[in-house]
Amino acid sequence: MPHISTNGAEIYYETHGSGEPVLLHPGFGSNANVYWANIAALAERFHVIVLDPRGSGRSSAPEGPYTMSMLAADAAAVLDANGVEAAHVFGTSFGGMVAQHLALEHPGRVRRMVLGCTTPGGTHHVTPAPETVARFIAAGSIEDPAEATRSTMTIHYSDAYAAAHADEIVGRALAQRDLRPGPVGRAGQSAAAQNHDTYDRLPRIAAPTLVAHGEEDPLLPVANARTLAERIPGARLLLYPGARHVFFVECAAALNAEMTSFFNAAEAGAAAAS
Repeated sequence: MPHISTNGAEIYYETHGSGEPVLLHPGFGSNANVYWANIAALAERFHVIVLDPRGSGRSSAPEGPYTMSMLAADAAAVLDANGVEAAHVFGTSFGGMVAQHLALEHPGRVRRMVLGCTTPGGTHHVTPAPETVARFIAAGSIEDPAEATRSTMTIHYSDAYAAAHADEIVGRALAQRDLRPGPVGRAGQSAAAQNHDTYDRLPRIAAPTLVAHGEEDPLLPVANARTLAERIPGARLLLYPGARHVFFVECAAALNAEMTSFFNAAEAGAAAAS
């Protein structure tokens, strides 16, 4: 499987499909497999590039702390490795934070951007309930991936979806037990997230942006999505009623269709201009 060396790390990535490039960036502690419900649908129309962030999955976990600028540079290096000058970008949660920095610090690399279940950070970040934070943090120290997954299942999914798909969700977690981040990677990514703050710079984002969020997200409350949509020029807000943090799996069919239409709009606009 392909890796690239950049800024002291070995970054894993994989590619699917053909067409206009779309870069997918996973969230905190996650890897490319988190987008299992999105990759195949997007790859029917696009050249999908998805990576494991430094500190997670099959990428290396050099000593931190990491920064969002460092992670954005990793993403740009993955585009370079694939000969891609500019791509559409989809990032969720922590990955959505990285996507914001990519759009701000490497603006020529981002064509259109979808920010899922994420936040501007800093003092304008709307925090979750303390018990939600405690449960999420505690799950990181649970050695049994099945137990860890069950402990956060209703943070990530609606009650109905969790009840109907519990065995499948746990099964996927067990299949990826060897890809769970270690303490060094978690600490490095945590430092980057804690120092994330784009609020003042959001009006500088030039890429057309779609802000998508589960309306009942307990981990990153929906008020954060509203702030992003208000601050990014021309951004559109797309909410999924009843969905929680991993809305991009629970609502995958609807979201995939929205993203395909949104990314295709760039090509349609270019054709009309010519």
